[in-house]
Amino acid sequence: MTGKRIIWICLIPFLCLGQVVEDFQRTADGIQMSMQDGTLGIYPLSDRAVRIKFFRPLRPSVPEFVITQNFTVPEFQVADSPEKVVVTVKYLSAVLDKQNGNLSFLNHSGKTFLSELAGSRKLMPDSALSEPCFRAEQTFLSPAHEYLFGLGQFQDGHYNLRNASRRLTQVNSQISLPFIYSSEGYGLLWHQYGLVDFNPADNPISLQEQKQANDGPTPSAQVTTSSGTQKVAQNQSLYSGHFKVPEDGVYSIFLDLGDMDNRHLVVIDGKPCIDVSNYWLPPATSALVDLNAGEHQVQLICKSSNTPRISWKQVDYLTTFRSPNARLLDYIVFYGPSADSVISAYRKLSGDVPMLPRWAYGFWQCRERYTSSAHLVETVKEFRKRDLPMDVIVQDWQYWGNHGWGVPRLMRFIILILLHLSKIYTI
Repeated sequence: MTGKRIIWICLIPFLCLGQVVEDFQRTADGIQMSMQDGTLGIYPLSDRAVRIKFFRPLRPSVPEFVITQNFTVPEFQVADSPEKVVVTVKYLSAVLDKQNGNLSFLNHSGKTFLSELAGSRKLMPDSALSEPCFRAEQTFLSPAHEYLFGLGQFQDGHYNLRNASRRLTQVNSQISLPFIYSSEGYGLLWHQYGLVDFNPADNPISLQEQKQANDGPTPSAQVTTSSGTQKVAQNQSLYSGHFKVPEDGVYSIFLDLGDMDNRHLVVIDGKPCIDVSNYWLPPATSALVDLNAGEHQVQLICKSSNTPRISWKQVDYLTTFRSPNARLLDYIVFYGPSADSVISAYRKLSGDVPMLPRWAYGFWQCRERYTSSAHLVETVKEFRKRDLPMDVIVQDWQYWGNHGWGVPRLMRFIILILLHLSKIYTI
């Protein structure tokens, strides 16, 4: 027995030799571990939420715009062994593998519901507008049966976000929220204030603009598709390119036009994979496409003033968040397992959403815009004349007249509307 103890003691230095975790200390709000490439912090926020931060060289001071509620750090336990460090709150545990620095998250029954991909934690020095920053990136495993929901309001048609590529930007008709809820019972907030790429497609396709002969007063280009030939108007440009994929499978095709547009059209081998028309389309969109191994032709059209880029990635059953302009790597894991419990935990940290006033639950009359105050007033009068209930009428844009784009100088028709017992909001 004594001999076995001596062997075990002698083995400890060799077990620790390959560890990426050098040491750790418990703080008032969690634990911080010194690692070979930076400092990793695990900070319990509630019985259902833990926050992960990775930074170098020191923990930066970043304004808190999301977790705005005062909260008490929950009771948590820390267990240390030669192989791992475990931080446990009531409903979940964060487990750090000392050998590879990989984090996994377990529910209160000990079942793993989320894991980082080993070696995928990245915090690389960079700059933005000549100011130093980091590029933060983290990849998680995504099992074959998982469904992911969230990220805000998009027009790309994706229901299950697993494997889909998205660029999270705030533009007209698109609202981005770097939060996902999984069918595995967890929520994840990628806590960054800047641009975020979700499952970025890193294989660019070289594009060439196709020159068309001017054959008349209304020149056009032609795109041949399986649904027929489509003409491209003069204020649009046609681009084409070729790309090669290594094997049969599903691929994410990511389109970035650089600015708003009114048409998303991407054709691969004569078949449209993205085809959406709308007056207000965001700059970026994506689609999941089945492709055979080998070379493929791609065509796209966009406004001539835009600068299109298109790229692809093979579906890898991973979930990746990337922020090109970050101060640190920062994310929060919530566990329910129900969606209600996850959202409740998020809400308690970020603040309750107040109920709308009673009148806001009535009928809202809205159109693209009203051309004049008289047009708007006559619309209200017609509703009243027909005894049609209406609580809100939306002027939308161009309410500013000659005062300049978006200048909030409300005109006299608002008073007229109020006299007709309606409320008006400008957007």
